[in-house]
Amino acid sequence: MNINLIAMLLGVFVVPILLLWMGHKMRRRSVLWHRAFWGAVAGHMLALLIGGLAAMFPPEGWTSSDIWRGVLGIWSFMLFPILGATTGVLRKPYADQARPTKEVR
Repeated sequence: MNINLIAMLLGVFVVPILLLWMGHKMRRRSVLWHRAFWGAVAGHMLALLIGGLAAMFPPEGWTSSDIWRGVLGIWSFMLFPILGATTGVLRKPYADQARPTKEVR
């Protein structure tokens, strides 16, 4: 097994299991946990879409030095959920943003 195959297997099998674990008892989790979870879910969905499209690329066009196919088709399954969770954690929460206030009579 090489590192690319291990990364793809981790992204395909371990990441969904981690997302299931992260989603367990979401009501009791912190806001930061919610943002990390939904960022990771969005990243994993994007990785499935992009990785699926990269997998449909005809093998005749593949070369041994083709970096983008490896990044998009193999590493995206593991990296995009991590990037999504990081983006979700670093994103400014809605509570800190300016919201219109209701008038109280």
